[in-house]
Amino acid sequence: MGYTTIANVAGMFPTFARGTAQQKPADTLIQTYIDDVAAEINAVLVRRGFVATGLAATGIQALLSPDAANICEMINRYGAAAQLGQTLATFGVLSAGTLAKTFADNYQRMKNDLDARDAQSRPLASGPYDKYFDPQARTETAQPALKAIAGGDQPEGQTPADTGSSQVFGKFDKRGT
Repeated sequence: MGYTTIANVAGMFPTFARGTAQQKPADTLIQTYIDDVAAEINAVLVRRGFVATGLAATGIQALLSPDAANICEMINRYGAAAQLGQTLATFGVLSAGTLAKTFADNYQRMKNDLDARDAQSRPLASGPYDKYFDPQARTETAQPALKAIAGGDQPEGQTPADTGSSQVFGKFDKRGT
């Protein structure tokens, strides 16, 4: 059981018609794509400790907040759409192949974000989605960077120590005199 639906995945290709006898690929194959990608998502969630090992897919989904479930749905949809697009391209729908490449790139980026990996798959300290899966996850903020003194705005002769800053050197520091 995946995080998304066949209708959502097929909807990524506006000209793909479902529900006809000539539909290729069949809904059962699209569901297989969804289930394959959902298994990858579940593996990441278990490996990162967001959910317990050994839970069924429905058990994992029941533990997620609405925002976390939406993130999983989006990743699942893009991954399955990439596979569907590759299949449609083999039937001669060339634009679907181009679209599938875009979906695959987005899927890989989002999966890396979930897995806290950079573009080269090297581990990162945290990922941008972590707070949605673990409320106690580290949340990065820009605020500490906004409390600095550039130096050019200091009066002549003022050192960082005079303002309570802890940087080693300042604009008017004189060492060794």
